[in-house]
Amino acid sequence: MKGNNNTIAKKIVNIILDVLIVLLSIVLLITIYNNIQIKILGNDYASFFGNSVFEVQTGSMEPEISAGDWIIVKYDKNIELNDIVTFEHKGQYITHRVIESYNGTYVTKGDANSAKDAPISKDKIIGKVTKVLPHFGILRKTIFNPIVIMFLIITCYLINITFKKPSEKEELLEKEIIEAVKKIAPKKKKTTKEKVAEEPTKEENEEVVEQEVKEEVVEETKVEEPEIIASAPVEENEEDMDKTVFYRMVSVSEDEISKAFNTPVMIEENVEVSKVVEPEPEVSENEVKMTLELIQKKKKRCTNFIEKTIFIKEQEIEEIINLLNLKAKEKTNEPSIRQEFTKFYIDAKYYNNCGEVNLEYNAKNMNSVIEKALKEYGEELVKKYKGSDKQYAEKVEKYLKYFLVLHQFEQLFDKEATIEERRAQYLDKLNKYVKLDISEKEMKTLLTDIIKVEKKYSGMIKFLLDKLATGMFELEYNKTSEKDYYAVELKHNIAFSKVYSEYIVDKTYSEGIVAEDKVEVLASLLIAQLVKNMLAKDFKTKYIIYISGSLYEKEAKLLKVFKTLNDDFIKNNVNILVKYEDLAKYQKTIKALKKEGYNFSVDMTGVEKIKKSDEAMLHIVEFIFIKKEDATKTNIIEIIPEEVKSKISYDDISSKVGSF
Repeated sequence: MKGNNNTIAKKIVNIILDVLIVLLSIVLLITIYNNIQIKILGNDYASFFGNSVFEVQTGSMEPEISAGDWIIVKYDKNIELNDIVTFEHKGQYITHRVIESYNGTYVTKGDANSAKDAPISKDKIIGKVTKVLPHFGILRKTIFNPIVIMFLIITCYLINITFKKPSEKEELLEKEIIEAVKKIAPKKKKTTKEKVAEEPTKEENEEVVEQEVKEEVVEETKVEEPEIIASAPVEENEEDMDKTVFYRMVSVSEDEISKAFNTPVMIEENVEVSKVVEPEPEVSENEVKMTLELIQKKKKRCTNFIEKTIFIKEQEIEEIINLLNLKAKEKTNEPSIRQEFTKFYIDAKYYNNCGEVNLEYNAKNMNSVIEKALKEYGEELVKKYKGSDKQYAEKVEKYLKYFLVLHQFEQLFDKEATIEERRAQYLDKLNKYVKLDISEKEMKTLLTDIIKVEKKYSGMIKFLLDKLATGMFELEYNKTSEKDYYAVELKHNIAFSKVYSEYIVDKTYSEGIVAEDKVEVLASLLIAQLVKNMLAKDFKTKYIIYISGSLYEKEAKLLKVFKTLNDDFIKNNVNILVKYEDLAKYQKTIKALKKEGYNFSVDMTGVEKIKKSDEAMLHIVEFIFIKKEDATKTNIIEIIPEEVKSKISYDDISSKVGSF
């Protein structure tokens, strides 16, 4: 009876521990998700199914909400008087009550405050407060810490193991397995003691020695040239500890010894003395970070990483032009001329276009094409100028030459060279366009400073790219049937505990909120790749990504994703794949995004019928993807309108983008 009671008690403890492990695992998942949202994606706060959690820092809403309380804020378009809302103001998040409303503008006030807040627009409101969790702030410092949670899970798991005693059958099975393993396991190498135990008798040993001596004599009679055999290095492991290192000694006569050992080494008179190589100008990591901080203060918010990269390039251009101008103060109209050339140069160099004209340059004709485009733009600036500055044309010519030199410098910077070689190359290009009245020493300093600036800004972009990279996720690029197009799939490298089943992990990553938020991770990593393509002048490679259909129903989330993709380079090189049913269902949203310059393609897998009202949507997509087997087994080709059949691409695209 006592044994039964112990068994029941163990089962109860096991159940309690299992429940604790599951609950703690859920908390850990939420914490990891929260960290991905904030630390990897760079979001200011995490959102769970439209709900966000904030911790209140002040007592402005007392007695209803106190400092240290947690609040659950739900995104809601309908804000009414008396609602408690959380809103963003100057980078801070404030939770106050709505006391006035005027056509989308709201006035709020803390319950404990005497003064009203400044009016805010609707787009600044994060959402309504739906739940208050009193004193939950203490949990953030204790339980809601990934290290603490992992420690608790491991502790519960170990305790759980100690209570799970194997049954008699399990013990018997374990013994049988051990015996089977012993039979098939390779024989262990003999230790020194075992070898000693098996050594031959004295008589046997003498016979062996006598035989070895005979073999040695025979072998020595065959030696014609001196031979030295060195032992291989001995590895210090358990097996080699018993081995003895030996060298084979061979007798050599004096006549056989080369006189070269006694011959003095002759030194040639015309030996070239090695030249001292000047070290490259160094840029410390601290200098890179400090400059980056200053740049970020100039432009605090960038829509995406490409916008940030372009802003960094603009600052680099400004600094190099300032050096070429010998740090002289810019005259009237010169700042605007520089800005005009900067914008045109970036469009030509990194976006492969000058206004509406596609340059279509490659590695061979890039220099001549961009040089010609810059000269034509300089002429255009002079023609359209209507001011009274008589020196305007001269100033345009001056900055035109600076940008021609800058373009040549960028081309040379990508090539490997010593600092002396690079300076010589830069000087050659500089003298071709610009004549500077400075000494040789000053010129050397100027060119070194320019190279250092290029290194500093290149280091900045590399630093930001490395920061975006994460070992948790990576992109897989799958070739499609369309030339230069790659379907992009997001792969996760997160190792989960055995507590979670593979089914649950796969389901979590392919459905619901995590699947939707994966799009932000995918977009972030893809933009990093696009920046590399942009800097490498790769304008051909294009990508196809899939955005979950459920996102089209969530306006705030959808706009956030497309805001990340809002750049001409991204729009020209990224194609968004939708299922046919989503293309038909969200026509209004997709049409609006198409007008903004985003490109779409449609996957027709499993489609058997097309409504007449949906045919117009097939005209706005770039590609219509159809599986080859569907094309032969169904009448899919027949139901597609004749005028869009040229867009058909035979490819199982859904298997290449994942997440379907």
